Amino acid sequence: MSLSSLKKSAPSAEVKRVTVDEFIQGAELYACGLALVPSTENKVATQGPMKKATFTLGKVAIAKLNALSANTGIAKSRLIRIWLDNQAAHYTETH
Repeated sequence: MSLSSLKKSAPSAEVKRVTVDEFIQGAELYACGLALVPSTENKVATQGPMKKATFTLGKVAIAKLNALSANTGIAKSRLIRIWLDNQAAHYTETH
């Protein structure tokens, strides 16, 4: 074996860019032994970097959000963004 056989070659696979939420969701599914299914839902549009938001939910709402997150494998923050996106779309259609 010579050093010429150690040349850097082109990558064999194309790099797919993912959002932080998609990465976390994939990691959670992988940890549970599940496969990641490509999402056909609309991507949540963001305008620049995300900002933290603080709000209060009751125990029932928190329990529902936790259960939904556990059942779907989607992060709670992403679920809230999806819900907001759907509500905004519904509001625009009705008004």
